[in-house]
This record gives sequence, structure tokens and C-alpha cells, in this order.
Amino acid sequence: MAKEKTGLVKTPLDELTYKVNGLAMQVMRELRSGHKEEFYQRRLVELCLEAGLQAELEKRVEVWINDSLVGYLYLDLWIENSLIVECKALSHDLTNHELHQVLVYLAATGSPVGMLYNFGKSTLEFKRILKPASMQDWQKYLYRVIWTPPDTILPREDSISSNTSIRFSVISDFANQPAVIPSVDKSVPVRDSVTESAYSRSGVDIDAGIRAVELMKESVRATYNESVLAGIGSFGGLFDASAFKQMDNPVIVASTDGVGTKVKLAASVGRYRSIGHDIVNHCINDILVQGARPLFFMDYFATAKLNPEQTSDVVTGIAEACKESGMALLGGETAEMPGVYRDGEFDVAGTIIGVVEKDRILPTRSLIAGDLILGLPSSGPHTNGYSLIRKVFEDADLQSVHPELGCSLADALLAPHRSYFNALYPHLDKVKALAHLTGGGFIENIPRVLSENLSAVINLNSWQVPLLWKLIQEKGNISTEEMYRVFNMGIGMVAIVDKSVAADLQASIPESTFIVGELIKGERKTILV
Repeated sequence: MAKEKTGLVKTPLDELTYKVNGLAMQVMRELRSGHKEEFYQRRLVELCLEAGLQAELEKRVEVWINDSLVGYLYLDLWIENSLIVECKALSHDLTNHELHQVLVYLAATGSPVGMLYNFGKSTLEFKRILKPASMQDWQKYLYRVIWTPPDTILPREDSISSNTSIRFSVISDFANQPAVIPSVDKSVPVRDSVTESAYSRSGVDIDAGIRAVELMKESVRATYNESVLAGIGSFGGLFDASAFKQMDNPVIVASTDGVGTKVKLAASVGRYRSIGHDIVNHCINDILVQGARPLFFMDYFATAKLNPEQTSDVVTGIAEACKESGMALLGGETAEMPGVYRDGEFDVAGTIIGVVEKDRILPTRSLIAGDLILGLPSSGPHTNGYSLIRKVFEDADLQSVHPELGCSLADALLAPHRSYFNALYPHLDKVKALAHLTGGGFIENIPRVLSENLSAVINLNSWQVPLLWKLIQEKGNISTEEMYRVFNMGIGMVAIVDKSVAADLQASIPESTFIVGELIKGERKTILV
């Protein structure tokens, strides 16, 4: 009789896991590395079905906290109503993040074992993960892998206690049959499935950072052009500047900015991707007013506790906005800083680099009294005034639909900051100056591009102010002058043009524009009439 190996862990699913292992190896032989995760998932489920196994792809598991449905877990493969299989396509070794993910699925379904495969390397990497007898603080891992609908807010982690009811909709047929460890030889160390590092215990999870990069890298790379020599994963981004040789006198234009407290509003309703658009488009507009076209962007994302999916959502939004303007997302930084930010809070900032011919820098020196001010519509508050907005609506239901707005308050307030690059850049030869109406509104921003002897007169009846601003003003009891000093009031960018070309410029821009005022002799200020 063969001697039983000491330390061997037996489970009721051993025969099934051996069979699935063989099928996973067949998938690897057929497809090799280099594909997206879903290709391996689909082929493995096909082989399982051909082998007579019951297998479901992307099994959805409802997550209930107390009496509320707060989100879903998605199991790559759910085999024979008992075995969890998670498929990855990572170029690096499996990390604790992937192990934690499977541990959450085991805790949720009660399954005694899960299989984790990595098809992204030259040889198949796999791990058999057992459900531990007890799993302390597993809720923090749950929050990192749960998918929440756009309008759903997870309870704060610090509100979850041992008495909190957390339920799941899928239960393994072997939920009450724990793994058995017979005759353990204590002279042979048995390694835990997951070993938490000291750095992780201090609040910084390196594996979560690696996972975030994996989730976002395809979106980032989609922004690359022939000028990008080194981007994501490098210590520094490399951008080929040889195209400047085709310019007569290139001038580099740079700007750094943030989204401000709009991030708190976005976090409160669980919307993150639009914040990425906000930071990019804000920066694009800031260098557009000097006549520059964007070359590349660098982002900075900081939070108390890194949630890879949340971080990826923000950076994916950043990448999408970069791509819309033909700009590369050359690099960035993701920082996890427990103790600096409160749980659930984050901040986003970015730096943009652009270029302009020296003789085309705006504003020009040809501004004169009589020049007209052309206004382009905003998409909402953009990225300014949100400390006041949050104060005004601190007791409001952001998800409620306001009939006068035609949408929820959250939709209206979180509409992404729009870019004016594609609308205006082709027509800058007709423009003398641009002013981006950000913090300071009409009152502070327009004088920034005027000479000392000119003022801007703004006719408040020249465009229809969107109803959102009336709602903010009435609910906040805010004076008209302050509204125009804090907010854009429905006009996000103004162009100052000679009156002889104003009509041609308006006809060239494929959207509604408004003549909102003109320049007069004065003392470099904005006058509301």
C-alpha cells in the first residue's frame, strides 16, 4: 500500500479539478499566450461542455448587504455548480490580488476550492486555492472585486461589522463540505494561500496597483501615435520631438490642473470615468487659449485605498478624452496614501504639453474696442464651483429627476467638462483671443486676455442661460454677480474676433454660438449689462 503523502490537502472536488486542469493545459497548447482573457475563458468553457461538464461563463452572483442589492460578482467559469475557475492573461506572475479575488468568490459561494489560471506567459501558470477555515477582513477584498451599477453606492467599509448581513445569490453544492487536511506532518511547512506583506498591512497594496495597470493599459496604449517611444511601464515617457523641425519657431506650452471637489460628488454616486474626461478637457482648453495643440498628457491619481477597477475607470476616461483630441497619454502616477485621504476619497490631477508657432500665440496684440465676443456653450458646471454646488445640494437626492432639467441632478452636475479643441483649433486664424471660463467665471477670466485699456461688456440677454443655473441660484440664494464670478453660466469658452469675421466664424463652427458682448475702452474688467 502506497504511503499517503503528508500535508496533502484533499477536497471533494479533486477529480473535477484534475479534469479541468487537463482542459486548461489543452487551451494553452491551442491558443498560446498573447490573447485577451475572454478568448481563454470561451475556449475553456467549450472544452468543459464537450467533456460533459456543466459550465457557465461569466456567472453573475448578486451581492446583498443587509436588505439592499449593492452589486455583482462575475465568476469567469462556474463548473458543475461547485468549482470556481478564474482565467487571467497577465505578462507577470500571479499576485496576491488575483488570489484575494478567488478567495472572495470562495467565501461568497461556499465552494471549497477554486482554480486560478494565467495564460499570459509562455507556460501555463495555475494555482489551486482552498477556502480557509476563517478569512479575516475578507470584506475589504470584496469591495475591490465587486461590480456596482452606475447609480449604486456601496456602504462605507467602516460601517461593515461582524453583525452586518452579507448574502450572495449563488451557493456551491459543496458549501458545507470543507477541505480535509489528513495527517499533516508538522516538520513540513504548509504555505498559506495568501501571505499579506507588511506594506499591505500598513495600507498600501502593491498588487492592487499592478492590477490597476493591467486593467487600464489597453486604453492607454490606444492613445499612442508614432511619436511615442516609451509609455506605460517605463520610468519615464519618451516622446519624439523631431516633428518640431517642420515648424518655423515652435514654442512648448504646458499646464497643470485638477478637477477640484467635483471628485467628491462623483465618488458619492459611484461615477468615475467622466472625471477622466474632466481633467483632460480642462487642460486642453487651458492651452488652446494660447493657440496650442496638445501633444501628450500625464495624469496623477491619488487615493486612500486603491481600488483597481475604480482607478482603471478614471484612467480609461482620461485615455478616451486624450484619444478624442489626438493626444497621447504618455504616463502617470497612481498613489495609495492611507492617512492622507479619507476612505473612499480620491483626487485627480494632470499635466498637458502642447506646441504652437511663436507667431500664432494667442492673444494677439490686435485687440481693439469694437471687437465682438463670441460664446460657445458649456456642457454644465465643467470643473468649477463644486464646493458651492455641493453646499447648495447637500441635502438633495442626486438621483432624483428634476422635470425642468430633464435628467437627474447627478447627470446634470457630473456632465463631463467639454473640449473646445476640435471646434475651434481649425479656425484660430480668425480669432484674436480666447478665454476659458473656469474658476472666476466671466468676471475674472475674460480680463486675463485683455490689454490695460480695454474692458468687456457682456449682454446677459444674449443667450438662454440653462435652467440648472437658475436652480442653483434660487436654492443657494446667490446674487447674480456672484453667479457670473463663480460659474460659466452656460458659456464655457469665449472667442474675441473682429466684427468683420464674426459671422464667418459662427458659420464655420458646427454648433450654436452666441455673440455675447463686445470690447470697449476701459480698465481691463468685465461689465455685466
